[in-house]
Amino acid sequence: MRILPWVIETDGDAGEGREFRESIFSLGNGYMGTRGFRPEQPGEHMAWRSTFIAGFFEYIRPGITDMVNQPDFSSAELRLNGAPVTELELRGRRQRLHMDCALAEWEYSVPMGGGAVHVRVEKFLSMANRHTAAMRFTLRAEGAAADCSLSLGLDGAVRNLPIADNQMQENTEFARIWGEVRAEATAAGGRLHASTSVSSRATAMAFAARCTGEAERSDELRGEYVGSRFDIHLRPGESAAVEKLVSVACFRDGAEPDALAGEALDYARQRGFEGMLEDTRRAWAGIWRDVDIELTGCDEWQGALRYNILQLVQSAPEGDGRASIGARGLTHGRYKGCYFWDADIFMLPMFACMRPRAARSLLEYRYNTLGDAVESARRFSAKGARYSWMSADTGFEQCETWDTGCCEVHITADVAYAIGAYCAQTGDVEFLRDCGCEMLVQTARYWTDRFSYCPEEDRYHLLFVKGPDEYCGVTSDDFYSVRMAAHNLRLAAEAVELVKSRFPQSWERLEARLGVCPGEAESWLELAGKTAQLYDGERGLWLQDATFEYLEPLDIKAHKTGDVPLYRSISFDRLQRYKVLKQPAVLMYMALMPGEFSRDELRRAWDYYEPKTLHDSTLSYGIHALLAARLGLEDRAVSYFEKSLFLDLRDVMSNTGSEGVHTASLGATWQAMVFGFCGLSQRGGRPVCEPNLPARVDSVKFHLRCHGRRYRVEISHERVEITEV
Repeated sequence: MRILPWVIETDGDAGEGREFRESIFSLGNGYMGTRGFRPEQPGEHMAWRSTFIAGFFEYIRPGITDMVNQPDFSSAELRLNGAPVTELELRGRRQRLHMDCALAEWEYSVPMGGGAVHVRVEKFLSMANRHTAAMRFTLRAEGAAADCSLSLGLDGAVRNLPIADNQMQENTEFARIWGEVRAEATAAGGRLHASTSVSSRATAMAFAARCTGEAERSDELRGEYVGSRFDIHLRPGESAAVEKLVSVACFRDGAEPDALAGEALDYARQRGFEGMLEDTRRAWAGIWRDVDIELTGCDEWQGALRYNILQLVQSAPEGDGRASIGARGLTHGRYKGCYFWDADIFMLPMFACMRPRAARSLLEYRYNTLGDAVESARRFSAKGARYSWMSADTGFEQCETWDTGCCEVHITADVAYAIGAYCAQTGDVEFLRDCGCEMLVQTARYWTDRFSYCPEEDRYHLLFVKGPDEYCGVTSDDFYSVRMAAHNLRLAAEAVELVKSRFPQSWERLEARLGVCPGEAESWLELAGKTAQLYDGERGLWLQDATFEYLEPLDIKAHKTGDVPLYRSISFDRLQRYKVLKQPAVLMYMALMPGEFSRDELRRAWDYYEPKTLHDSTLSYGIHALLAARLGLEDRAVSYFEKSLFLDLRDVMSNTGSEGVHTASLGATWQAMVFGFCGLSQRGGRPVCEPNLPARVDSVKFHLRCHGRRYRVEISHERVEITEV
């Protein structure tokens, strides 16, 4: 695989598996996404060729949902001289992803008698009208005539393959999500309407197809499939192009899906493939003006960094406050498509700095599920709001592993942290007034119940919790969880004071609705100041939790092979008794809150915890790169950064094909570059940079937004220039 500044490309199989390429070449526009399968190449089963709509979930059993595999709008079949192209020899195969406009392209030649047919396939999802997509097949006869038959359509005969939370469990049971599927041919192509069997959630699709050369067109209608077939005779040297324009709408759009799909198809037909591509190029150009990071000195880093940013943008449901970004975005159904702390902690910072509207949408999702978080707290016999470790279109828990779902409660404080970080970066006090303050009050109330008071110590302990280091098991006084909860409590008190002073009428309404008691905010500050945080004064070291120091040491080099996670060879139960970390925990908090620690404290924590970290989570490398950069450990920073930067492109953990693109790692990579190597922070509502550029990067340029102003940042080894533009 070649990684160029604006293109990712591969020749043939190049030693890579099909699943891997299909993950890497995934396309999305925030509304919908498809895996990067070649349109005319069938899947091995009915769940293989995945297409997803952001926020579209359905129940697969009581209380548990799965992100729904949508009808396949990319369906295509190509026959050359009567034989399916999938049964023929393909030569000169090449696949490209053009990152400037998120266009996927496949090329190959098929030997046919004394000549060959050259095939080029292009596909993109529109960024100008997110309900539309387009494909184009270009066929050229070289040296001999050829008869080509191309069928393009919509296929509703798809299934889900729900993936268990247990990473060691094989997934073999298919789920039929769709109930009624209606397909019919139209004058221009066809349309399809599908409803889920449990909740009658509808999707509508339509397509139009046309051929630029001479062709005989016929309709195809069978069961849950509708298509158009083009029979084309190509003389030597002749070529023909067939366009397929697609529209998609669903129940989430607030309008009748069939009518909306029809309107979107009207736009597509008016513009055609080239016009739609021109529109989406223009839309992407505007996005890249916001999000691009221009590096000089290393083209491969440049291309990989743009790929990371591209996949984040493709997954972001900007403007949709009822969906978020799952752990694999729209590239795979891993973790049932659910939303974790990944979006709040790892991905949101990029959007807050570069696309604030997208960041606000992620937080609006949390606000729109606040009622469910309040009900979840009640079910746990607690006050306030308790956010679920895994959530979907509702805020109710989707995690089926009891210790994680019940005990990884830091997610509630992670949401609060994201509110604080977003407001600090953007200065969006209106969001704080309308949504954020209520969320912070309710999450603060949760912590007043979740901590346990010890009168002998006059301290509050956080018992039976699981921190980010999920190998620690269920423990007590986890450093990350305690400190984040205390931060949540302080943010809530600050938000109450700000809204009360700046928006007194809004505060009076919120105070009455929530029943805020006099002195309640002060009680949060008292609790925050008395939380139990374990510190070893002799070593000058913050301790991870109450049990970590009692665990059994492990010779990591003797047990771990490369980057393969250790849970594949040692059971989770046994791992919980070793003094090893799955991913950063104390260091994770220090990465988020650098101002709370001295350089010496950070270095002591690094020296103690980094050698014990297995990096069995894809979240780990980027955070270690960020911290190593801050500490001036250039070699370690570069090593960890490259693991994170190329995590998917080089399949570092051997699971990109089977699990999709790792969106949290994409966000961690961005943070390592911008917060680590570029040293970005802010003071007084203005950006500042204290860079730690590695030798292989000559300069970095990007734009960001801070408190409503746009800045251009230019960094080299000799200078830093930040200009308001």
